[in-house]
Amino acid sequence: MMLGLMEPTTTIVSSLDYDLARGPRDYDETGSYRWPYGLELRKAWRFREPRTPFAAISSRRFSMDSAQGIVPLLPEEAEAALRLPREPIALLRPARTEARISGIEVARRRGAPPPSTTRTGVMHMRRAPAFTYAMRIEGAATPCCKIGWSFDWRTRERQFNQAAMPEVGGLRYRTVLHELWDSAAEAFRMEQALLRKFDARRHPQNREILSSTDAEALQRAWIDYIMEARRHRR
Repeated sequence: MMLGLMEPTTTIVSSLDYDLARGPRDYDETGSYRWPYGLELRKAWRFREPRTPFAAISSRRFSMDSAQGIVPLLPEEAEAALRLPREPIALLRPARTEARISGIEVARRRGAPPPSTTRTGVMHMRRAPAFTYAMRIEGAATPCCKIGWSFDWRTRERQFNQAAMPEVGGLRYRTVLHELWDSAAEAFRMEQALLRKFDARRHPQNREILSSTDAEALQRAWIDYIMEARRHRR
């Protein structure tokens, strides 16, 4: 049955930038994703019900060539396909692209999972866009910084300040660095990598707080991690 129609481009994209459902079979024996690249789509349509059998527009037999690549339709076959009733559908966009086009908050909300207490909901949350953040803790006896991840760093910062009460002399948390990732799992990995790098600086009472950490050293480590993660994706 003919399900849909796509208009591809020649622009190469990383498939890991997209929120796709993935399972163990999608990775090889070394743990690498089997299909790391793809072609960006310009538009896509869904054929309306009732669906049309492909045999209705072509009597040819399409073998593995059509599964592993693209086999052109004959002019009359293409015309018959384009005459079928169809409706446009929205395309997936990487979270970072969504943030650039619509703004960070819109990208985060579009990818945020619905409330759920089921395992499916938990897995969805792991795949939702999230931030890694670094918050400077003002008013501490020694320079301190809180490293963490959150679906919304502004809300997390507000929560910390509501508890610390800087207005009455307490500490103030101020976000100085944040990076949007396509999934919470990626945000968590960056958080853990930074904490491991500055392990000697971690506060004994709160292992997510770094004490006496040079701001420039943290920023260099932050940028280095992001650049290495992008090279790995490519």
